[in-house]
Amino acid sequence: MSNKMNVTVGSKVIVKVGCREINATVLEVTETGCRVQSIASGKEFSTTRIIRIVEPEESQPAEESPMPEDTSMKVEQPTESEEQDAPNPVPESGKPETPAKKMSLMDAAVEVLKNSGKPLNTREIVKAATEAGLWIPTACKTPEQTLYGSIFREIATKENPRIVKSEMKGKFEFAK
Repeated sequence: MSNKMNVTVGSKVIVKVGCREINATVLEVTETGCRVQSIASGKEFSTTRIIRIVEPEESQPAEESPMPEDTSMKVEQPTESEEQDAPNPVPESGKPETPAKKMSLMDAAVEVLKNSGKPLNTREIVKAATEAGLWIPTACKTPEQTLYGSIFREIATKENPRIVKSEMKGKFEFAK
């Protein structure tokens, strides 16, 4: 296919607007480009970046075209790298893999306390959770304080909290 294609009034085309490709109908062909109307939104705009013609010219009668036959416009063709970067719309395998959901620090703390069987403070809980691979540290500078607040929020708001205060000062245990 050549880089120059004849675009006539009424042609259905795909135009490039920013990073999007929009289906449109040609309303007017000018010297610098085309005046088109978006099929989806109905908005009219001028463009010089027509990617391809959706309906070939042959399907439209030649008598209806008010423009001379020599009016043509450059149509951008996708390069090989752009075609390779395009995502595959249909996955090749049956079911896509779902990534494992990251465990929250509070959920990891419940697991640590359940497995330890003894009361721990928040610093010990965070250390045990990261060592066991239950929780991956984030950019949070003070995860111990965040966990401390989360534990007390759960104790205050839930009827049956998963973690409760221990008899030992500053330590928590799994609620049985």
